[in-house]
Amino acid sequence: MLMKNGAKCPLGVGLSELSLALLVTLGVAGCGGDDASSVDAGSSTTAGGGSGSSGASAGGGAGEGSGPSEAPAFVLGTRVWDDVTITSYFHVVGSLAAGTEIDESRALEQPGAGKLVALPEIDWFGLHSGEEPVVTRYTLGAGGRLVAGKSMSLLNYGVEGLWDTHYVVSSTKAYYADRAGEQLIIWNPGEMRVLGTIPLPDTQREGYLALYGYAPIVRGNSLLISVGWFDWEESDSVLGETGLVEIDTETDSVVGFEVDDRCGGVTQPITLPSGDTLLANSALAGVAHRLDRLTTRPCALMVRESETVFDADYLAELDAITGFDIVGEPIPAGGSTVFLRAFDDSLADVIEDGFTWDTTGQLGWHWLRWDVATDAIETMAELEPAKADVVWFQTDGHTYGMQTNADDSESQLVDLTVAGGPQNRLLAPGFLHGVARVR
Repeated sequence: MLMKNGAKCPLGVGLSELSLALLVTLGVAGCGGDDASSVDAGSSTTAGGGSGSSGASAGGGAGEGSGPSEAPAFVLGTRVWDDVTITSYFHVVGSLAAGTEIDESRALEQPGAGKLVALPEIDWFGLHSGEEPVVTRYTLGAGGRLVAGKSMSLLNYGVEGLWDTHYVVSSTKAYYADRAGEQLIIWNPGEMRVLGTIPLPDTQREGYLALYGYAPIVRGNSLLISVGWFDWEESDSVLGETGLVEIDTETDSVVGFEVDDRCGGVTQPITLPSGDTLLANSALAGVAHRLDRLTTRPCALMVRESETVFDADYLAELDAITGFDIVGEPIPAGGSTVFLRAFDDSLADVIEDGFTWDTTGQLGWHWLRWDVATDAIETMAELEPAKADVVWFQTDGHTYGMQTNADDSESQLVDLTVAGGPQNRLLAPGFLHGVARVR
């Protein structure tokens, strides 16, 4: 079966995408040194003004001709597929506002499940190749052109397909989480070259993919990486445990590893303003529990602000808190709150003899807002029930989600945290998997 991400796994498993958390293989063609290829994306027209200006930009690499007086620019990553092929498109727009026009004829087109990757901490953005393990840096040129720069191949390190999980240490050092290879690849984003690797043998579980967290947990010079274990090849099951790897970023060495068997299916850490980090199960893991393919109930763990281990006294039972048997997929909602997705079996059916993603892909999932401090639950009535396969983005101090139609031919960008409640923004063609502000 050809999945929408071009891999034998579902798309919606704690996606941030990334923080762009996406569970996807990624891509743009080309490798080697400097690449002069570019696309003139033109200047998109908008209706209703630009997006909010508070908070940090979620993209970087403004490139030639940019300056503080120039208009904002965003890159959108979308893709379309059929039973045989996947094609990715990258669009430059001047706003995320409702009514923004997207001229598909000006898009940068790439074969395969290409992926937009933004590292806002260091003002960097680029593309992953959907056909080979190549990362290419991009900048925004004159006239809104996407200009390719240096590329870096990970083929010699055993990498076959790319995920969109990078942990940034500085402008000269980042870690790429190679799940299939059970290793971190150390690389220099400025020079686009590999610096070394960190093996993670303790994360190996026979028959399972070690799914390293879509975002890191930072504690000074310690980088903490959550691990969930998923099998999409044979049993379509999830292990009922969560790992936590501690990396010393000064020595690039593993200094700690623990496993908590109270909760499984975690993919997306959410660090709250308090500094505490919440680790809740994905929506897919909630389905796996319902299908007896995961032993632990919907749940959440916590790593406290000053700690590098799980809080032994904290375990949130999400089904009891929310009143839904199938629930998960944490997304930042501001303050001490997070959004969750909850399956309503009065709107859709659990596919008992199907894959877990057959259920996450149904239009039967409510949006909930959970206050982690008080356990108060609010159903987001402004948002129609949708698929659990939600990709979310953060830019300009806002959290954006997207909702697709039934066949994923269009994606509605939704500002989830705007004052007054969620509001629809631009409508994108295809499956929207990436948003980054690049100017």
